[in-house]
Amino acid sequence: MDTLPKQEHTHKRFSDKLSFLLNNPIRRKFSPPERLIAKLGIEPGSTVLDFGCGPGFFLIPTARIAGKAIGADVSSRMLEQAASYAKKSRVVVELLESDGKSVKLADGSVDLIMLVHVFHEIGDKPIVLREFYRILKPGGRLAIVEKTQAGGLPKRFGPPVVDLTRLTKQVAEAGFAQEETKPSGKDSIAFYRK
Repeated sequence: MDTLPKQEHTHKRFSDKLSFLLNNPIRRKFSPPERLIAKLGIEPGSTVLDFGCGPGFFLIPTARIAGKAIGADVSSRMLEQAASYAKKSRVVVELLESDGKSVKLADGSVDLIMLVHVFHEIGDKPIVLREFYRILKPGGRLAIVEKTQAGGLPKRFGPPVVDLTRLTKQVAEAGFAQEETKPSGKDSIAFYRK
């Protein structure tokens, strides 16, 4: 009897209709994006890709630090909201629609790729990770933020708890070297280097 290969579990993609939950004054007050961004070590003048940027909650503050901030998202509606937020905030960002399998950026053009509660939603992780590897500069970093401890919001409202060991194994299989992991509340920020 033939058996199908075990499908990797991915969390359901966040609905565009709930985007107001991702970027609003209440979230900014209780979870300021600058708090997380400060832990990423973004250098002035660097090129940063916020993959899965949604409506720009982390992208816009990143644009105030980085030399070039690029937001990529699978949803055109999220990108429209990010563009509106950037305009209102008077910052310049570049926006790309992408599911990660093909990112329209040159080889070795990005210093840092950040994913905040997005990695668990990626369907074909090996292909996406190879694409990230391609667009990162030599020595470039990949920062993946995921919830690694239970608690906080009820399961159906927040991101799922991710096994950090399994995540690191997947990223290492794409050629990345593990650098460090920093705690951030119930989340972990896992850094990998090309």
